[in-house]
Formats: sequence, structure tokens, C-alpha cells
Amino acid sequence: MWRSKIAKSLLVGSALLCSAAASAETLVVTTNLPPAHWASTKGGEPWMACVKQATNNEIDFKYFPSGQLASFFESLKAVNDGLAQVSYIVLSAQTDKMPLNGLALLPEMGDSVVEITKAYRKVLDSDGLLAKEFAKNRIKPLLINAFPPYQMLSRGEPMDTIEKLSTKKISTGGGTLIITLKSLGSSAIEMSSADLYLALQQGTVDGTMLSLTSVKPYNLQEVIKSTSGNANFGVAVGVWSIDAALWKKMSPAHQKAMSDCGTKVEMDMARYADQLQTDLKAEFAKSGITVFDYTSEAMAAIDKRLKKSKDDYVARIASRGLPAQEAYKEYTGALGQ
Repeated sequence: MWRSKIAKSLLVGSALLCSAAASAETLVVTTNLPPAHWASTKGGEPWMACVKQATNNEIDFKYFPSGQLASFFESLKAVNDGLAQVSYIVLSAQTDKMPLNGLALLPEMGDSVVEITKAYRKVLDSDGLLAKEFAKNRIKPLLINAFPPYQMLSRGEPMDTIEKLSTKKISTGGGTLIITLKSLGSSAIEMSSADLYLALQQGTVDGTMLSLTSVKPYNLQEVIKSTSGNANFGVAVGVWSIDAALWKKMSPAHQKAMSDCGTKVEMDMARYADQLQTDLKAEFAKSGITVFDYTSEAMAAIDKRLKKSKDDYVARIASRGLPAQEAYKEYTGALGQ
């Protein structure tokens, strides 16, 4: 008798589990980030775990890192074409379609990741010009992943003056960063982070403009000999985003879970990235890499060039008939608040 009751209970439980599994919505997530990158372990992965818990596993994910589904430059197309439902949108690689959001990558637009993340979140939640550009591209931003300000990494001597930066071949992810490098007198070489190791090792480039927090995920500490520590040549920003049409079909409860998890995880990640930047400078110096700060004289010369690069980018976007100046004011107005 008792065995019969247990058997019936097991059958009922199995049926409920099968029903729950059948009703769960599985979303394909794509990113160019390697699995061990902090932006994945502290960003995408905890966000997915948070959403699963908040929705009682009614939303699940299939995660494809390292560009398995879409490369650095295909992150937006992957969602628009239905290859994935959630994608890590790399803004520097999408400035042709999202030029106004490229403003967030400009030099001296925030001193810390926390400040940058707060400003960008305020702008995206305001339904302003930058938010509307996401909507125009049929995606909904969920999780902001800003990096600490770019430094100048060299395979040789420190590039600690304008003169030493001039004529050097420096790699970059593209977009606004190309304009920044050209303003410094450097030759900008566009390439993905995955190609940097060999390029630096073989001397294809003299250095790279990159956040220190992206050095170890690509083992670049093995091929660089010096890096700046106090520069602000711009930032990298990736935004985990979902297909807008799918978002509209979701229940309010599921939308809330995804948004709440996004804002929580992005601030946890921002604080982590700021501390990581500080820790890495000490670690690299201890390992024999020269970590230098630009002098006040060098920074004054650099700042003059960087201001020109910002003005040039805004002018280029405005020449396309876009409200670049208004968008620039929208973003800078959110900084420090």
C-alpha cells in the first residue's frame, strides 16, 4: 500500500518536473569573451544565475563564449538575425550602427568604472538619445559592463610622452579609439583582443591601448614590458542585450527579474573592476613590468590632443545628420551624479 502511494507520488513529481522543464524558456547567449574573463565570471554568468533563481528556473540559458557563435564585430547581427537571443554587444565594434553610444567610449568620460556605469545606466534608463539608438537596433540593454580607463601598453620602452607615442603602431578595437590614437600621432591598427598576443610578440604592433583588466585573460603580461597607470584614453563598454521583440513578449515578472539582476550585477562588477585595476598595477610592477604614471607636463600635452579627438568624433557624427552634441551633453550631464 505504502509502496503504491510512494510510486504515485514519484510519478506526480516527475510529471511536474517534466511540465516545468517543458515550460522553461531557454535563451541562447553569445559573447566573444573567453570563459575565464572577469567580465564573464563576474558579469554574464552571475547575471544568468540570478535570472534563473529569480524566475524559479522558468528562464534558462545556453551560453556560447569565446566567439563560438559570433565574433567581436558580429555581436549585434547575431541577435538581429535570430542566431542568439542575448548577446554581449561590443560598442567599439558597432559604432557604424550605434554611433551615439560610441560617445561613452571617448577619453576622460569618467574616472572609475563605478562612475561610468552609474552614468551610462542613468542615460539608458532615461529613454534619451542613447537609449533610443538601442531600440532602433532592435535590442534592449540589460547589463552594462564597463572597463577601467584605457592605458598604453608597450612591448618595449614606456610610451610616456607624446613624442614616444608618435608614429608608433598601436592596436585598438576600433571606433572612437581609432580617432583617439590618431590624435596622439600613433598609427591605429584595428584588431580583436584575441589577436593581440601574437601581434605584440611578433612586433606587428608596438603596443596596444587597453584596460589593464584585459591583460591577463589574453596572457598579454607575457609579451609587454611597460604600461601606463594613470591615463584615461577612453574605455571599453560591452552591454549584454536581449532581442527587443522577445523582450516585449515576456511577462512583467520575467522582465523585472532580468532588469533587477542586471542592475545588481553590473554594480557588483563595477566595484570589482575598480579594485582589480589597482591590484593589477601592483602585481605587474612586482613581476618586472614597468608601470609608470604620466607626468603633469605629459598629461597636459596629452589632454590637449584628447580634447581634439572628442571634438572630432562629435563633429563626425554630427556630419551624418545625427544629434551628436545633444547626446554628448546627455551623457556628460549624467557623470558624477
